[in-house]
Amino acid sequence: MGSVAGTDSHTASGYVGAAIVGSSITLSFKDFTAEGEALEAFLTINGNMTKRPMALGLLPATSGAFDLSVPEGTDISLFNTVVICPVGSEDPVATASVP
Repeated sequence: MGSVAGTDSHTASGYVGAAIVGSSITLSFKDFTAEGEALEAFLTINGNMTKRPMALGLLPATSGAFDLSVPEGTDISLFNTVVICPVGSEDPVATASVP
């Protein structure tokens, strides 16, 4: 599992793991906590939000455990970092490596 870390002055923690079953890919967040009320996640290449970020949608919670589905047909091997941002912003509050 990859570790979640806060960016700049933001605090975040937890773990992210990827599960691939057939053509279905799920990112599982465990022991997750991050600052903010409405957060969304993106799959990225090295955390770069200008280079083909893949939107994963709103986080269902800012703490605890939950899963996010990766869009069908995504080649997850192209992406190595999850970036978490407030809705409508590209300024991350947290990142995590995708194992």
